[in-house]
Amino acid sequence: MLHQYVSPGNKIIDLVASLQLPFANVRRGEEVMIVTDTNMDPLICQAVMAVLRSKGADPTLMMYTPRAHHTAEPTRAVAHALKGADICVYLTTTALAHSEFSENRGNVGVLLMEEATADILTSPGCQLEEADLQQILEKERWVREFWMEGGDVHVTTPAGTDLRAKLVKTDKRSARVRGILAPEGEKRGAGTWPFGECRVTPLEGSGEGQVVWDICGHAPPGRYAQPVVLTVKQGRVVKIEGGKEADGVRRYLETHGDENSYAAPAEISVGLNHKATIMGTVRNDKKALGTSHIAIGRSDIGGSLVSATHFDGLMA
Repeated sequence: MLHQYVSPGNKIIDLVASLQLPFANVRRGEEVMIVTDTNMDPLICQAVMAVLRSKGADPTLMMYTPRAHHTAEPTRAVAHALKGADICVYLTTTALAHSEFSENRGNVGVLLMEEATADILTSPGCQLEEADLQQILEKERWVREFWMEGGDVHVTTPAGTDLRAKLVKTDKRSARVRGILAPEGEKRGAGTWPFGECRVTPLEGSGEGQVVWDICGHAPPGRYAQPVVLTVKQGRVVKIEGGKEADGVRRYLETHGDENSYAAPAEISVGLNHKATIMGTVRNDKKALGTSHIAIGRSDIGGSLVSATHFDGLMA
């Protein structure tokens, strides 16, 4: 998509237009910290700063060198600065969502935009109107209430995924979804951009069966030419099969992971964004309606299993 831009000016105009909706709930005078790294496209950082200023917020940009893998912690200076922010925007090239930094943020609202590119931010999945947002939220409310019934979950796909796990029944009052960065009492809400998924944290150790990632994953980058097949027994990945993509997954986990990196499933999620299309990137594709992702490693929010990695793999 970037070939359409004949100048950085054209590019930033489209980026600013696509970023109006995710920051609609930002209030005048709020302190917003943007966390980024030196591998991120600087025009995206400038576009985010411009949108926040137009809302009357007071943004601060904090930049550090890229981390080696997803879930790796930012610098101590960034973690310390978070305490003074009302909202933090994750605009890094590696995911922060399952880091200690993120999980210990207190009442600070967060917008997850890790791994964002200009292609993603100007794609159909980010060209949403308020009516689109409400349509996605309605689907999310329905799916979340289903998750919260607890009991057993059985995930199957045409490519061969056949996984069973257990869910813990939870209070449905927590299923209320208000939108992106919407106030939730004393705590500021969270959000993602692109928008549109509903996730659940399965009971640790309950996974049994087979997972087939046939779209993409956190490694290797890009659309998978051959599926990656995981065999899961007693909540752990015991075998990873496939072609060069499977080799890339094994290499990533061996290099950056630990014993708990093979816990499965750490998260089950379904995409709900009816405008998003498959691009071969985790950040975008896991939002697309008709996709699902199953993660391994560190537990999603609500779980207790800690690991150096949280690895997302996508399925159609």
